[in-house]
Amino acid sequence: MPLLDDPTTLAAGSSSGALSSTDEINRLRLVLLRTARNIRTHSLGDVTQSQAAVLATLWRHGESTIGQIAEHEHVQPPSASRIVSRLEQLGLVVRRTDGGDRRRAVIALNAAGEEYLTEVRRAGTSWLGERLADLDEDELDRLGAALPVLERLLAGEP
Repeated sequence: MPLLDDPTTLAAGSSSGALSSTDEINRLRLVLLRTARNIRTHSLGDVTQSQAAVLATLWRHGESTIGQIAEHEHVQPPSASRIVSRLEQLGLVVRRTDGGDRRRAVIALNAAGEEYLTEVRRAGTSWLGERLADLDEDELDRLGAALPVLERLLAGEP
């Protein structure tokens, strides 16, 4: 997909006018950010966003070293180490010595961490479901039709 040369247009040749101005693109950005923030706010509990992100990374990638976690989360290893230490204190992850290299530790979700992630997803889905219940059938159809486009926007993202 070509990059925008002119930020006031979404794509050359757009005839519908939908999302054709910077204001409309910014409006979409804000709606997506606020939706994501509200889902997190209604589902994270006492765990910070950074801690939840590390838990999700461990769920996606499995056992990982501090360096791998830092790379996935785009943070420095000392920051990843502090997050993991707090997750250990909360009883959501375990740190084990790597069988192949005893100097290296691997971090993994434990049962409590997996249960926490399941509950976070359930709470976020519940909050979003409550909001969707306020929409009429036509609005739900239009939102459903937009899903493939939104998924395409994220294609290739970590």
